[in-house]
Amino acid sequence: MPQAHQGKLVGEPPTIYDGDRKKTTLFINEWELYWAVNNDNALMINPYRRAMFFLTYIKGTKVNEWVMAINRWLARQIQGGINMADERLWNEVAASFTRRFADSLAKENAQSILRAGVKMKGEDIDAYIVEIEELIRLAEYRFDVPQTIETFTDGLPTGLYQKILELDRPATYEQWKQAAINRQQDYIHMKARLKAHRGGVTTSRPRGWMPPRMLADPNAMDTSAGRTRGRIAGSEEMNPATMPRGGYTPRGGYLQRGRGGRIARDLREVECYTCHKKGHLSHNCPQHTWN
Repeated sequence: MPQAHQGKLVGEPPTIYDGDRKKTTLFINEWELYWAVNNDNALMINPYRRAMFFLTYIKGTKVNEWVMAINRWLARQIQGGINMADERLWNEVAASFTRRFADSLAKENAQSILRAGVKMKGEDIDAYIVEIEELIRLAEYRFDVPQTIETFTDGLPTGLYQKILELDRPATYEQWKQAAINRQQDYIHMKARLKAHRGGVTTSRPRGWMPPRMLADPNAMDTSAGRTRGRIAGSEEMNPATMPRGGYTPRGGYLQRGRGGRIARDLREVECYTCHKKGHLSHNCPQHTWN
């Protein structure tokens, strides 16, 4: 038993409970935390004083009748010779509160949620364990029964479940829980290590990404696909073996005609800007791929 002291209570006191059954669990949690941080205070060590102090946080029209009944019951116990240090005084008050104000639908709701299935969200194994264990307690299920273990494992990601089954082969709920924590921590550690090894930069390119074009050397040979095809086409045009009969004739003939069919220019003496040969204009040059 902790050594009692008469100092001031510390921590955040519980919110006043007014009989709202939806807030019963929250109130009990707040009270137990407040009790825990002040467990060495004389007020909390003595069961009778603890019970009376507990009643001061329960107020409202929905709870006044119960508070008065409990107050009278405690007084009768003390008058009947029960020692104030008897822990049964507190136990009876706490049990009576639970019976009277427990959320009657909490158990059914928790069981319904567990039947529907609870899934681990993202990579947070700790949040998943907190959520499912709270539901198991509210549903009043035992942890080490096959149905509870199956409910827990069904909520794990398939990859994590397979890794645990392969490496750990757990049997009890606690073994499954610890294995899930350990394997998930290993996964997160390796993921962070790989990211650091890559410098934190992904290798994927943004949509539409193109490497910058290299500046062309003005003295280098142009080996681009289009120009190469053009040169090949041009060489074939000038090859007597492959040249059409009568030689190359520019599109439209040597005598280019303008509007109304009049002869506008004789191309036989015109030099092409592309191949520097006479007889055609540059846009009709056989070295162009479009020709």
